[in-house]
Amino acid sequence: MTKEFDVVQLDVHHLRVIRAIADTGSLSRAAIALGVTQPAVSAQLKRLENMLGYQLFDRREGSVSPTPMGELLLRRTAALLPQLDKLLEDIEQRVCPSGPPDVVRVVSVASALVAHLPSLVHRLWPDVAEVQVIHDDHPERLLPLLSQRRAELGLVKDYPGYELEIPANVDTAVVVTEPTFVLLPEGHPLACQEVVDLRELRNESWVMVSDSSAATFTKYFADTCARYGFSPSVTHQVTSQQVALLVVRSGAIGLSQPICDPRNLGIVTRPLRGNVLPRRHILAWNRETFVAGRRAELLAAVVEAYWAEARTSPVYAGYLDSHGELGTRPDDG
Repeated sequence: MTKEFDVVQLDVHHLRVIRAIADTGSLSRAAIALGVTQPAVSAQLKRLENMLGYQLFDRREGSVSPTPMGELLLRRTAALLPQLDKLLEDIEQRVCPSGPPDVVRVVSVASALVAHLPSLVHRLWPDVAEVQVIHDDHPERLLPLLSQRRAELGLVKDYPGYELEIPANVDTAVVVTEPTFVLLPEGHPLACQEVVDLRELRNESWVMVSDSSAATFTKYFADTCARYGFSPSVTHQVTSQQVALLVVRSGAIGLSQPICDPRNLGIVTRPLRGNVLPRRHILAWNRETFVAGRRAELLAAVVEAYWAEARTSPVYAGYLDSHGELGTRPDDG
């Protein structure tokens, strides 16, 4: 039977959805790339398949792959989608006002700062109706969203020697360079010290978050330990910081951002001597969007929010009183 279909119904949004699904191999990762929820992507794909009368992707547990019809559609539209995106971008630059859109999309890695971004956006741009926050701990997936103008504002992190590759049309500003704190069970012999030397932990069992988003930090940590003359014994690999805290309470050693305050879990945080594992929190935006015009004000507001949040953690507040807000430079081991 011949299936009838009006090709006019196939628009650039449909092409973008199937391209994202094919590129990521997953509906959940495609949702992140598109800046929407996974149920929305699933519903859009189902509507498109119903409209075409063909299944475009085979669904398997945790992944998807294109069917022969899906591969045909992807091949035929591979060159078309970039041209359509460029056309829409050219039109937008000529027609759209310089002010913010009604809905501002924020992309962010795990950070205490992300909770402050919606209110800061509303403060600087009162006409914004809604701020949507998309969380993903893979900065390499977030920065392209800014470059492609699928998000307006981003917050990412990087580490010395593992700096991010920033797209040419994306501007950045460092919010803060902060230390890494060590997590100890409250009964650990080193818990009574105000500062812990990394060498004192050489014989300990460590817990690390092991998903792909933490791969860069894990290598950064291992390389730093090597500079201090040892290889860490990572005996526990977990999928979230919440699980890591439970493992620390049972006796392992962990690492965290300094704002973390897990005292109610029977865990203490301590700074590492010499600030040996610093990280940068980085604000990012497409330089052609409305954010660029007030970037200095936005950065100042985010920095202020960070230090206000930092003061809520007693250990971090004490560290700042001793070291100042910039902390100390990493030593040479």
